[in-house]
Amino acid sequence: MRVLYIHSREFLYKPREKVKIDIAEEAEPTEKIFHNTLVTFITVEQGDFNRRDEILGAFINDIMDIMQKVKAESVVIYPYAHLSNKLEKPNNAIRLLRMIHRKLEQKGVNSHRAPFGWYKEFKIHCLGHPLAELSRTF
Repeated sequence: MRVLYIHSREFLYKPREKVKIDIAEEAEPTEKIFHNTLVTFITVEQGDFNRRDEILGAFINDIMDIMQKVKAESVVIYPYAHLSNKLEKPNNAIRLLRMIHRKLEQKGVNSHRAPFGWYKEFKIHCLGHPLAELSRTF
């Protein structure tokens, strides 16, 4: 799994068009806005679902650590297939993203998951401090 973290003052997105896959989630074409949030652009790669326990533990710990350091108030889980060319099957990718969201909620983290299977427009205001832009591979 590959992740690009952006600590943003403001992040907004709007679903525009459904991707032509059967597993695309339902979504309203309304704009969602977040302030002081850690945006996690996530690409689920081949084999990640089989390693889900390992990935979930490491990723959740990493998010919690970064949130504390940058004092972010929330996390946005944003499916982003553009960080790899070896993608997991869509049904496994969405299951892993849902697991991430549930784990964060169980830990009391204010989190939001953007819909899987949509082309989305977005606007991001990166805060520009030393930890505002990070990338990880799990």
